[in-house]
Amino acid sequence: MIDAAAVILAGGRGKRAGGAKVFLTVEGRCLILVVLERVLSLFSQVIISCRREDSEPLSRIIQSLPERDRVKTVSDRVEGLGPLEGMAMSLKASEREWAFVMGCDMPLVDPAVVRLMWSKKGEEEDAVIARIGGFLEPLHAFYHKRCADAVERAISRSRHKITSFLSDISTHVIEERELAHIPGYRRSFLNVNTPEDIRSWLEERHRCP
Repeated sequence: MIDAAAVILAGGRGKRAGGAKVFLTVEGRCLILVVLERVLSLFSQVIISCRREDSEPLSRIIQSLPERDRVKTVSDRVEGLGPLEGMAMSLKASEREWAFVMGCDMPLVDPAVVRLMWSKKGEEEDAVIARIGGFLEPLHAFYHKRCADAVERAISRSRHKITSFLSDISTHVIEERELAHIPGYRRSFLNVNTPEDIRSWLEERHRCP
């Protein structure tokens, strides 16, 4: 097990998915349960960042898990600031030095991809981020707790884009060729945003080992 926290950002309203993605039900199961089962097998702590109004129903879902003591929720101080607010609050709440930050809409996170990324962190670096298809994947990445300060500075400057704080930290970038030996590695970065994405996820899930 990786001695880091998994931070699941679940504060979005999920308009394209027809409702809050954290409560999206597929084949009779909440998407968040599928994600939780996967990350609980990998990480020693899980933090779910959510809107205040979603905290209570999320807590009820968490209580159904045998590993519920390893999961907690945090809420944004101010609504509408986007994923950076959830990231800042979660990094501060983490009991681990490092956190793997991801979206609640990533049900196929690959343990092999995550472990390779974890192995690349260095003492002088603040983050480990993969570049897939020529673009950084900041919501499938490891961050040190000290990144919370850089995230807070970005928020204070009204810079809410998820990548806006990266210029203030030291980042180890993993190029796609370093992941290419892992079968189906791109599945790990799959987001579920629309009904079409859900169909794609179900197809990919049946291909997963």
